Amino acid sequence: MATYNGQKYLREQIASILPQLGEEDELVISDDQSTDNTLDIIRSFDDHRIRLVSNTLKPGVTHNFENAIRRSRGDVIFLADQDDVWMPEKISTLLDFMEQGGYDMVSGNCVLTDARMNVIRESFYEGNDPLKRGLIGNIVSNNWLGACMAFRREAIMKALPIPERMPTHDLWLALYCRSRFKAGYLDRPLQYYRRHADTVTSTGVSKSGTSLKFKISYRLYLIKQLISR
Repeated sequence: MATYNGQKYLREQIASILPQLGEEDELVISDDQSTDNTLDIIRSFDDHRIRLVSNTLKPGVTHNFENAIRRSRGDVIFLADQDDVWMPEKISTLLDFMEQGGYDMVSGNCVLTDARMNVIRESFYEGNDPLKRGLIGNIVSNNWLGACMAFRREAIMKALPIPERMPTHDLWLALYCRSRFKAGYLDRPLQYYRRHADTVTSTGVSKSGTSLKFKISYRLYLIKQLISR
């Protein structure tokens, strides 16, 4: 999990994850110099499975997630946003799906809600399997949601470091691993994906940074990085 000034929703998200963890599991939280009560909330759980670390990479959500991934020790790594709520069976369901299919990277679906958890859409993907869109289709219009994804350690570590100018971690990790490893999609909602005024856009930047010029330039950069790596 990557955190930054997440006090508003963080407690609910952590509380939804911890009951699903075994004694040998861990919740690695990388904080990017929060100035609110985020750190106090994390520490208040007083759970030995929580490992709180500071982001030592480039500031921002993309490399804050990379820092969390690098500090993790598990064989399977789930990405978690600070403001969602996981359904009780998310971890076990995706692990079973991963094992049965022999996948290196998997994604589930989610329920889209507003800030107060009122349902906006019962299915985020609405039948639009991100695998079926393909590599080029997802470069043109990203259909991967990082918060729904899990990776085998050997797959996600191959995708690091995330290119310096990538504005979003989920698109890079999804496309890199999808192009080199076996990926699977389970069309079943396994969490509540909260969308609110402070939510980062699908490109990982504020709305002011989503000009046509920016969209074209970062996609060309993405293609170059995928080819060179």
